[in-house]
Amino acid sequence: STSCWHRDASRADIVAEVPEIAFNSLQRFAVCTRNGARLGNEDRFRAIDNLDLYGRGLLEVAPASLPPFFTDLLQGRVLENFVVEGRAPALKIRNLLKHERSEDTQFYGVYDGHGGARASSLLALLFPVYILAAPEYCNDLAAACHSASMAINEEILKREKDGHCEGGATAVTLLIRDNKAVLSNTGDCRAIMVAKRDKVAQVTQLTTDHKASNDQEKQRIEEHGGMVLYVKGVARVNGRLAVARAFGDSELSQLVIADPEVTVHDLHREDEFIVMASDGLWDVLTNEQVASCIRNNPWLNVQEMANMLADRAVELGTMDNVTVVVVDVRGRVS
Repeated sequence: STSCWHRDASRADIVAEVPEIAFNSLQRFAVCTRNGARLGNEDRFRAIDNLDLYGRGLLEVAPASLPPFFTDLLQGRVLENFVVEGRAPALKIRNLLKHERSEDTQFYGVYDGHGGARASSLLALLFPVYILAAPEYCNDLAAACHSASMAINEEILKREKDGHCEGGATAVTLLIRDNKAVLSNTGDCRAIMVAKRDKVAQVTQLTTDHKASNDQEKQRIEEHGGMVLYVKGVARVNGRLAVARAFGDSELSQLVIADPEVTVHDLHREDEFIVMASDGLWDVLTNEQVASCIRNNPWLNVQEMANMLADRAVELGTMDNVTVVVVDVRGRVS
């Protein structure tokens, strides 16, 4: 498994792959990230092929043999030099994984920062741990996603109040277990399913874009005393932020909420790939175009697919960072 974040959160231009624990020799996923037209990259991602094994590794591996970031976690500190200053949350790590599971849980996340990379960095680092620590983890992944999201947002807002974090981030997180895909979405990162049913290619959007232009989000914002104003043709909350849901953004937190939209999708034999990406991809490619890129190039492996999609977005002139995660779900359902 790989994790894409850098120990120095001020170096948003660096995207580093950090080895974690080798969970599975079969590549079931791939990630690609590009700066796009930006000088730096505020996107972060997390990919853990077996979350249960990851959690047991935190508990059982001898601290001397752990990479520094695991050691910090076991000691109750969450990479202060990574998320910059501030006191880290004290998690009861020993409460993780109280029950053994026969089925592994896959974890994938894309976190798109704005106004800096500290909020997206915190999300990438904390989301898997908060989900593992959630009391609902074993029996209700959807509820665990909601609990984790709200707890992490409180941590980010607390850091913003103390001056140790700024800006905000949108997020889409995917958990796969027992032939079910659980999507937790806050903001305008998006996930789609590429499938082939009755020998016909099909694409389904799995998440909702929480943009200020969304009618339901606009109504909610106005009911809470806010406004949606168009600035240079883009709908923005109080004329400022284009997303209606995000982590952080303390100045707009009464209007821009972190509440995730959590959905559960049964996986079918015809399902092939789940594509998750930050809005830098979706700004220039439709769901159907992304699906066509994959379906029209069946000889590509998942890494080549992710690279192709990110590079295509850059070629089309996306003005934002682009991070793409492709998850191969073929063969999961017999």
